[in-house]
Amino acid sequence: MWSSFPRARFEAEAGDPGCVFPIACGGRAIQPIPSFQAESMGVDRAMELEMRKAGIRRMLPALGLGLTWVLAAGLAAAADEPEGWNGELAVSVTAQSGTTDTFAGSLDAKAERDWEKDAVGVRFNAVYGTSKKRQSSDGSRSETIQNAQGLYGDWKHTVHERFFWNSGAQISRDNTQGRELRAALSTGPGIRAWQGESPAKNHLDIDLGVGYRYEIYDGNTGAGVAKNGDTDHFADVVAGFEYKNLFFDDRVEYTHTGSAKMPVNDVESYILVTEAIVGIPLSKAWSFRTSFYVEYVANPGVADVNKTTTRTTVGLGYEF
Repeated sequence: MWSSFPRARFEAEAGDPGCVFPIACGGRAIQPIPSFQAESMGVDRAMELEMRKAGIRRMLPALGLGLTWVLAAGLAAAADEPEGWNGELAVSVTAQSGTTDTFAGSLDAKAERDWEKDAVGVRFNAVYGTSKKRQSSDGSRSETIQNAQGLYGDWKHTVHERFFWNSGAQISRDNTQGRELRAALSTGPGIRAWQGESPAKNHLDIDLGVGYRYEIYDGNTGAGVAKNGDTDHFADVVAGFEYKNLFFDDRVEYTHTGSAKMPVNDVESYILVTEAIVGIPLSKAWSFRTSFYVEYVANPGVADVNKTTTRTTVGLGYEF
């Protein structure tokens, strides 16, 4: 064994403290170490290493338990943490020219977030369109045919597997109807009448409730009972539905919504709204999107406007 041979310690010259092998650098042996002492030092070193290994082995269960606890806590936190916001942005632009030049554009942005028993949604919608007739004598005259914006929010709380409580809010305006502001609140119970394999994309929800609606018109009194200048107040009975489904081997996403507001203080001033949206995925994020929107206002604020408003949009949608 190597320990049976005499060992010696060497000292390097003072001018070369970094020398690894002092004899090669001109150093001198200062003290030989007898073999039995070297063997004793080797045994002590081995015992020290064994003690360290034993200490590490004793610590391993505690380290493993701590790591397991951290992983379990992380997984539990990840499971409790909501997935976050997801949304969709759709843009549509149409234009044509001829004896009459028309332009129309729409922007539709939606964001949603789901928790274990709650779901929140926010939507912003804006449309703008002009029409210009070409006249030989007076030149061209432009007319605004669409100018409406709206911000909508809803909150759905699941009470039971099939029952929920739905609340909604709306702030909107429509220049072509002479309506400067419509602020509305509604709340009431609902039921999931049907759901498929993927409830988020295959379901039929129906809700019924009560609401309040406040409207301001531009220079024209509304049709409600208030008759106090340009404002109206309504106490509404509201009803709505949302139908979602997938067709053609889940390649087409179809959404159909509808709502009705019937004021108990003026039943002739009811509002009916329905919208159908068809989305065809082009990639994981992009989709071809078309929508058809119909709103019927039984008694609009301006007498010379059409009670029925229709909008058809064709464009691209982006999910994020």
